[in-house]
Amino acid sequence: MLRFEPNVRIHYVTAELLPILLNASMWSNRMGIAVVVNSIDDGTHGARTRHGLSNTVDLDTEGDRAEDLESLFQYMRKVMPEGYDVVHETDHVHVERDPKRAEYRTP
Repeated sequence: MLRFEPNVRIHYVTAELLPILLNASMWSNRMGIAVVVNSIDDGTHGARTRHGLSNTVDLDTEGDRAEDLESLFQYMRKVMPEGYDVVHETDHVHVERDPKRAEYRTP
């Protein structure tokens, strides 16, 4: 199950956004742990992120267990198509479509 924080905004439902949400929901279903969508096109983010373009998602796990977040990160890193960056931040998993940086994608 995906749970969206009340402040989450999506400007446009894009083709780049859908694989992120689909794969996060697949992990949630397999693990029986809700995935919390913390941010898409809302809030304040670093200058280098692509938040605001409807192709970036910050994900967390219900219960904030470090093991669950690491598992979500490893899964997303393996299943996201080429051209997506998957970054394990301190308290969330940041996933964004960035074809210009595809060569820097986490292996």
